[in-house]
Amino acid sequence: MKKKLFLMFGILNILLISPFQVAAQAPDMTAQPQQAEAIQINGNMASVPFSEVGFSGKTLISPIDVTSVLFSTPLTWKLIPGGEIELHYDVIFSGADLDKIVDVKNPYGGSLLVTFNNQIIGSAPLDKIGSNTIRLGIPANALTPIRGDGRHQLTILLDARFSCDYDINATVSIKPTSFFDLVFEESSPVLNLSNLPAPFYLENSFIPDSTLVIVPDSPSALEIQAALNVMAGFGSVINTSYNMELINLSQLAGLDPSLYHMIFIGTPDQLDSLSNANFQMPIANGKFVNMPPVSEEDGVIQLTLSPWNPNKVLMLVSGNSGEAVVKAGKAVSSGRVFIYENPTLAFVSKVQILSETLPVVEDFTFENIGYVTETLTGIGVKTQEYIFYVSKEQVLSKEGYIDLIYYHSGLLDYGISSFSINLNGQIIASAPFSKESEQVTNLRVKIPPGVFRFGENRLEFKASMIIAPSCDTSGFPDPWFTVSNQSVFHLPVDTGAGLSKPSLKDLKFFPETFVTHSDLGDIAFILPKSDIASWNIAGKLAYNLGEQFNPIIANLQAIYADDVPQDIRANNSMIIIGLASEVPILVELNDTLPAPFDMSNNTANERQMQVIYRIPAGVSVGYLELMPSPFNAENSILVVSGNDYNGVSLAGNGLLQPDLQSQLAGVFAVTNGTQIATGNAASPFSIVDDIVPGSVPVNINPVSDLSGGIPANPPPVWLLPVILISFLGILGILVFVGVAAIAKNRSNRIKVPDKRDKRAKVFSSDDD
Repeated sequence: MKKKLFLMFGILNILLISPFQVAAQAPDMTAQPQQAEAIQINGNMASVPFSEVGFSGKTLISPIDVTSVLFSTPLTWKLIPGGEIELHYDVIFSGADLDKIVDVKNPYGGSLLVTFNNQIIGSAPLDKIGSNTIRLGIPANALTPIRGDGRHQLTILLDARFSCDYDINATVSIKPTSFFDLVFEESSPVLNLSNLPAPFYLENSFIPDSTLVIVPDSPSALEIQAALNVMAGFGSVINTSYNMELINLSQLAGLDPSLYHMIFIGTPDQLDSLSNANFQMPIANGKFVNMPPVSEEDGVIQLTLSPWNPNKVLMLVSGNSGEAVVKAGKAVSSGRVFIYENPTLAFVSKVQILSETLPVVEDFTFENIGYVTETLTGIGVKTQEYIFYVSKEQVLSKEGYIDLIYYHSGLLDYGISSFSINLNGQIIASAPFSKESEQVTNLRVKIPPGVFRFGENRLEFKASMIIAPSCDTSGFPDPWFTVSNQSVFHLPVDTGAGLSKPSLKDLKFFPETFVTHSDLGDIAFILPKSDIASWNIAGKLAYNLGEQFNPIIANLQAIYADDVPQDIRANNSMIIIGLASEVPILVELNDTLPAPFDMSNNTANERQMQVIYRIPAGVSVGYLELMPSPFNAENSILVVSGNDYNGVSLAGNGLLQPDLQSQLAGVFAVTNGTQIATGNAASPFSIVDDIVPGSVPVNINPVSDLSGGIPANPPPVWLLPVILISFLGILGILVFVGVAAIAKNRSNRIKVPDKRDKRAKVFSSDDD
């Protein structure tokens, strides 16, 4: 009986303690990307499906067609002989002449020609209808990439010119299940600052990487500013999603440093932990060793291998002062670090940022801004970019246009070939290629208002060139498209209200309404002085801004919330991140916010609403609030906050996750991490009940029931019910076992002993 009770109490303790253990587990702050399960690496051999390097399949159509597969190998790999490529493809023939040629091996004479890095590695005849598989070896002379970006290129050419002689069409579908069997040897990475964003990011790499941007535990605002500009610059040059996070040194101590590339940002006196890093100009005792006297005020950029993992890389963005660190950060943000004697070390003496005023030039040619006549060649999508400058007086012009002069090859398939024109990421025109436009053609493209940005603007031509079916036996012709440098921009000065007219404030227009300067220099992040989680959100937003707006040099501002200078208030739009009670400037602005905060519990109280909902204790929600700046009506203020620290992160995700961002509208939004409810300041009803479970309408401002502060990781709402159910279940078991034990004991007392019982009693008496 005692053993049973002991066991039951043990079970009770386990069941009651387990939920608390689960609730106490904090999620990983930074997730290390994992290679896809489809990629198999054994020793120095790797099997990589085409699908893992972005190839989704391609159908080739006779008489001639082509496709390519591009990929990057990991930083420390060098391909060596012994590798192979296995192609999976389907072949289909159709046409009226199929029955004229039968029972002959490869009757049509068609084939697939395969090249790797522009070296022919084999071919396969089109002699079998249906599914096919071939394996081709990769010779030593094909292992060196010939592309400027360092990627390897596999090209598959369909040559089925029998379609010119017979009414027979061939369709060959290259499958993404095809794969590379690669053999490699590992070596030290090649370090070169001029190759940024490599080695931190490699395009089409089948083993993803991640990078930590690390600031000191007590960084200055200038060091945070440098970190944000570095992240914006990487967003611009990578131009796609990438796992990059901003942390501090203390957080790094809780991670495995061997898993990450790292970028350290700060003055050397705060980065003594890097004394074991083998930089060209090392750090010792909080100072640079052997720093040239002429560079004492320069920004410093250095690369070296990680002391924790020689397959990873460290970059140092530093200098002897905060101003020097900012210069180094802006240089890195350009993605174009110039090197001289040493490819791993650069000094930055000065950075020329966008001037506050630019001259007005209303009419100029492509030649006037430094471009020659450009010709795009090759099958597929080809691009050409032009950068030009626009003054503040021209930004809102409604009469701008481009007089484009172009001509092109006559080899194009006019049914499907065309080109488009993008300005700052927005399509402003498109046109099909035609027989008439083979000759010199003039096209006037009107520029819609609101597309220009003050400073650098990017015009991109994107031509999709597909050749018409051809039976030319002289070779495989390349189509081409030429844009003349005599094409003309006409950008008149705005004659309307111009920049003095405030724009509509609406969350659905973020971040476009915030960005009027091409270098992001009109945006200031206002951050709590000791909240690394808010810095992390700012870093992700900076990366996102860089990805969307492609600044040539990022010039974001970062200011601590307890001291926001007058020039920032007057000249910048502000993104304020953090708990309201920890951001002093929000106290000044609180009465003008769409939903003012109750500073005692960080809850947006919606006091102007007729119906107000109470947020249940322990439920995290994030708030996004947008308003015109009271310091300058042309600027905006965005507040990213929450009712606790987790709520601030939820609000940040509302701006970063596409599925949530698409739901934003109005000037006030509430999110629980999976939904967003939006509202206008003039609305008479609360928006909280749209997303917060258990909300109860009350006639007072919602308050928190937490008396001991708001935890960073509040217990989940299911925790208390689970504990109660577990306790009731155990109590039921105890009652059942207890009742059964009492009944059994009573039965034993009234039971008549038999002879065996008497013998047992005798033996017991003898023992006594």
